[in-house]
Amino acid sequence: MEPDPDGERVAYAWDAVAAAIGNHPHFIRAALEQPSFGPLNLNTITALTRTGSEYTLTLTAGYRPADDQGHSTLAADVAYAADRLLVSAPSDAERATAELLNYVAATWDKQDLPLREHAQAIARTLTR
Repeated sequence: MEPDPDGERVAYAWDAVAAAIGNHPHFIRAALEQPSFGPLNLNTITALTRTGSEYTLTLTAGYRPADDQGHSTLAADVAYAADRLLVSAPSDAERATAELLNYVAATWDKQDLPLREHAQAIARTLTR
């Protein structure tokens, strides 16, 4: 299906969650729970399974500050590269490199940018 060029350009988390649950083969229905009167309730979804169980899900949204995005992923990539070094009979130099990379990954938020970039470069080289 092609996207509607004149359609609304905003995606809402509650719509996405309801659609994902509704499209899952174990569920027959997922919809926003709407009260008959009062304010619109956009954080509660009721889902019904094929076996007759009903679940009520309450959504909460949290937004991460832009400067925190990606740090944990980059540290995890560095730690992954270190783990790959240790998989099979590492030399003393490889073991030392892995220990240093693991230390940098574990203390990622305390390290300065040049050291982070250097650790990333080493990790990229090791995982090629």
